[in-house]
Amino acid sequence: MKIIIIGGVAAGAKAAAKSRRLLPDAEIDLYTDDTHVSYSACGIPYYIEGNFEDYRTLLV
Repeated sequence: MKIIIIGGVAAGAKAAAKSRRLLPDAEIDLYTDDTHVSYSACGIPYYIEGNFEDYRTLLV
């Protein structure tokens, strides 16, 4: 079986992970036009507050 997921970030990654758990032998392709597959939106306030300097620590 082949599974194609359009869209990354949290929902796309969650769909891919769930698909892998349910269908371990499936071929899974995830397509996104974002530069990074995911980022930590919850960490943005900490970055703005100055708790860390390098925003790239939020990226996956």
